[in-house]
Amino acid sequence: MTKKVQTISSRARVRQAAETMAGKNIGSLVVVEGSKPRGVVTERDIIDRVLAARKDPEATTVADIMSTNLVEIRPDASLKEAAETMLHKKNRLLVMEGDELVGIVTATDIVKGIHKEGTSFDISKTVTKRVLTVNPETRVDEVLRLMSGRRVGSIMVSQNGRPYGIFTERDFVRKVLVPRTEQSKKVGDLATKKLITAKAGLDGKEAARIMATNGIKRLPLLEGENVVGIVTARDLVEAFATLG
Repeated sequence: MTKKVQTISSRARVRQAAETMAGKNIGSLVVVEGSKPRGVVTERDIIDRVLAARKDPEATTVADIMSTNLVEIRPDASLKEAAETMLHKKNRLLVMEGDELVGIVTATDIVKGIHKEGTSFDISKTVTKRVLTVNPETRVDEVLRLMSGRRVGSIMVSQNGRPYGIFTERDFVRKVLVPRTEQSKKVGDLATKKLITAKAGLDGKEAARIMATNGIKRLPLLEGENVVGIVTARDLVEAFATLG
């Protein structure tokens, strides 16, 4: 688990939440009233419930968009139990000792745990094979509509059929929302171009190693020079949780 939990007041504005996430390089904040957890706000919440909905991040409060479905887990729960709980509840896990919040478990945390454990397992059934792709000339506002409409956290950018970069929820928060970048800009100018990829057919152990050691949540899979799939931290959690 991540022991230092980043929190924000339910009365804070969305822009403050985005600036905190960008500054800490994290994808979520626990929303509190006083010291009591009341919800979780994520990059996805900001994109879907504020930007795609054309709300003003300066006027919208965190309480307006947070997810209130809090999922708790014990500090002594196993890695497998955490993965199973995350798969079934589809949310980050708040680690509680009595009434005290002592940590948070994200999909990235579970991937790190899988890497440390070193278990080999098949991921072929959970790999995302239909990868959403745009060209570098696509406007950022169009990318926003695609990501929100398809409920995906990233979009591949390709040029002449070859991988050019990737644009993620975090890129949107850090490179567009926080610096107030015009959404008419081309996505190719903002995409992360230093792609870390792997060959299709790898197992969960190797995928977790690559993702954990490089600090990434999405790993495009190639056959030759063509992207044929992408494995996300959530995909790994699902595959690990369903091990027999």
